[in-house]
Formats: sequence, C-alpha cells, structure tokens
Amino acid sequence: MRTFGCQMNVHDSERMAGMLEDAGYVPASGEQADVVVFNTCAVRENADNKLYGNLGMLAPVKAANPGMQIAVGGCLAQKDRETILKKAPWVDAVFGTHNVGALPALLDRARHNNEAQLEILESLDVFPSTLPTKRDSVYSGWVSISVGCNNTCTFCIVPALRGKEKDRRPGDILAEIQALVDDGAIEVTLLGQNVNSYGVEFGDRQAFSKLLRACGDIKGLERVRFTSPHPAAFTDDVIDAMAETPT
Repeated sequence: MRTFGCQMNVHDSERMAGMLEDAGYVPASGEQADVVVFNTCAVRENADNKLYGNLGMLAPVKAANPGMQIAVGGCLAQKDRETILKKAPWVDAVFGTHNVGALPALLDRARHNNEAQLEILESLDVFPSTLPTKRDSVYSGWVSISVGCNNTCTFCIVPALRGKEKDRRPGDILAEIQALVDDGAIEVTLLGQNVNSYGVEFGDRQAFSKLLRACGDIKGLERVRFTSPHPAAFTDDVIDAMAETPT
C-alpha cells in the first residue's frame, strides 16, 4: 500500500488495508507483492508525475509476474478516471474517493474477467470509517468526522473530488473513539476537509464544539487533535471548548 497526500488519504488507506486483510490478503514483508495499491493525491505538487512514475517502474515487474495486480484509488483516480488506464494499461483496478470499500471486489472481478476494472462513483457509497481498519499506530488514531466540503474556493479541487460535506452522527464518532481508547489509544485526530464546519449537514452550528467537549469526557483519552480547520468556522464556541477541555 502506497499513500500520497493528506491525512484523509492515510485514513482511507488504513481502511483499504483492513478490508484486504479481511478478504484474506496478508502484508508483503520483503517478498514481491501480489497486490500493489496506490492511494493518490490530486493536490500536492507533481502528484500525477509521482503516480505515473511509480506505475512505469512497476510495468516490467508486472510483465515478469503476470498474476500481480495493481490498483489505483484516491483523488487522482477520481479526477483522471479513464486516463489512468490509457496511460498505464497494465493497471487492474481504478476506483475513486467515494467507493473505497469496492477495492477487494474490483480485484476479484479483474482477476476473474482478466480485464481492468474502472469504478468511479459521484457520491459517497459507504462512510469509510465504517469499514474494517488496519491502523499503523496503537497509541493514536485518525477518526473521520466528515468528508467533502461546501466551499467553492477557486484554488481548491477538493469539493470536486470529495463532494459536498457529509457529516457522521456524533454517537458513531464517539463510539469509534471509545473503541480506539479501549484498544490502547491515548490520542485521536479528528479529520475533515473543513473539520470545524462539522454539523452543517444536520443543522447544528455548535456541533463541533460539542464534539470536542464530549471527546474530553472519554476516560483514558489524553489528547484530541483536529485537521484541517477553516478560519471562517473558527467560532467562539470552538475556541471556548478548546480552552476548557484539557485534552
């Protein structure tokens, strides 16, 4: 698994790894991998050069190992779509930001049909946080509270690739955090493209500050971080919640 880009991509990659392990795959430790997954970014500089450079290096490896599978997901996949298969026809599966959960099925279908599979959705299929997870760290965890963004900043491609903001219910978020703490985590990072506008979808302007305070009530949780906030949504209630919540 190779991840390019932001913390949201890291979060999604943990879900992909969890799903693949649930499907019977095991991590390649030193030996040649049977499956290589690129979770891509479309924002960072030279993102496409990085992907196509890596795919180019894998072409001869794949030619020497015909059973090997290569999958490309994430923001660049959502943007480039068919272009990836045109530039790198040795890729087996291409999927976007809205259907991370489709990865194991796409790999199976590509193997069965002996042809590349392309599946890009225009809206969120399943909230990635509900999928199985293989976390890189025991003591800390990423917790997605929202995906997408309702802003239309001219310099930013995120709304086009991640869609309009979708918020998770507070109870689901707090249950995931509690499960992380029960497993030994002492730190969580709340994730959202516009993290402090959380609550806009269900009409609660103070939902984010309430969530911060609720996180502070979880016993055993020592630190709460969040990224990435927008200045316009950095309201007094959020600042008060930060000041008054020790974690």
